[in-house]
Amino acid sequence: EASAFVTENLEVQGQARLSLTGKGGLLSGTAVAGKDKVFDLELKNSGTADASGIKLSSSTPSNWNVTFNPSSVESLAAGDTTTVKATIRPSSEALTGDYSLTLSASSENSGNISEQYRITVRPSSLWGIVSVIIIAAAAVLLVFAVKKFGRR
Repeated sequence: EASAFVTENLEVQGQARLSLTGKGGLLSGTAVAGKDKVFDLELKNSGTADASGIKLSSSTPSNWNVTFNPSSVESLAAGDTTTVKATIRPSSEALTGDYSLTLSASSENSGNISEQYRITVRPSSLWGIVSVIIIAAAAVLLVFAVKKFGRR
């Protein structure tokens, strides 16, 4: 009777899987042209291994500025989520409307991920105040003209 034994060693490796979204999964927000707006982003590792050396970046329309705090995350354990603050400043010349930004995270061991983030640019409230002043001045001028020249 013959017998044989084979010893095998298997090494199972997990893989990190990153995602980057706004709080509650939102991928949109509002901002005012030329003013900083801070958005809380969730950086999540839903993989089975730790993610390391994560760097955050963005691609924006011309003359926009995006900064991240922190700008990098040394390590994110499997299953963990961390909050990253993104300060977005639309161009002071941005017209009212919707704009698309690409927010990205790259890791040494999980590759790159990118998400499209929609920002709705609103006009400054200063323009609303200026409009009310102009309308009030026109009304006062009209009343003055009617009193001075009367109805003919």
